[in-house]
Amino acid sequence: MQVAQKLESDIIVLKYSVGLTVSVSEQRIVIPKTVYTVVNKVNNMSCLIMSNGEYGDPSWYDSRKLNFQHILCTDGAAAKARELDIVPDAIIGDMDSIKADDLIFMEQHRVKLYLYPSDKDFTDTFLALEIAEKNKWKDITVWGGTGGRLDHTLANLFGAISFVKKGMRLVFEEPDLSIYIIRDRLVLNGQPGDTVSIFPMGERVSGVYLSGFKYALEDAIMKQDMPIGVSNVLAEEEGCIAIDTGILAVFHYKKPG
Repeated sequence: MQVAQKLESDIIVLKYSVGLTVSVSEQRIVIPKTVYTVVNKVNNMSCLIMSNGEYGDPSWYDSRKLNFQHILCTDGAAAKARELDIVPDAIIGDMDSIKADDLIFMEQHRVKLYLYPSDKDFTDTFLALEIAEKNKWKDITVWGGTGGRLDHTLANLFGAISFVKKGMRLVFEEPDLSIYIIRDRLVLNGQPGDTVSIFPMGERVSGVYLSGFKYALEDAIMKQDMPIGVSNVLAEEEGCIAIDTGILAVFHYKKPG
């Protein structure tokens, strides 16, 4: 038995009930009890989204995984969550990329499931961002949102634009790289010598201001077809980036330590 509930727009949530049989990777398993309940809406809270990209050194995540009040996980990242000893609040996707034992583990820990049809228009990361937005979670960190397939990386980065325009603060993180998608101002903490590249996420970004970098800018204009923001360098432990209009991607390559 299953109960379908349409929350908003095209998001369909299925509530698993006793005895539901689910096909996972051509295997059929029985989920013995309810695993989905509606997330209570709360304002201005931090959220981690785990995607199915590259992660790198697993020890980097140990001291950071407790920094979030909510954790959403795409179905393809369920195994990575278990590897990092993370039990997410919810799994998002069509469940085509999750192994049967990982799904059983999530059910045993009463993890919520957001189920979508396999023929969907958006990546699972985008769908997770929609859930975060609907719950009014503003500070979003994405792990595993880059690396792997280049088309998925680009879809995740460009898919973030609409959420940032509406006030979401969003960063894609991995051990050696942080990618910020910004619409106003960013204070970047790092080490002198860190490489920082900036790219317009649209045709034009105006009023670009950089301080604390080897190459400073003041009231500059950046265009999408003129990538002049590659390979700047932090000159201090703190750099400031500000823009007046547009959306900017900031790539911060971090030194070990």
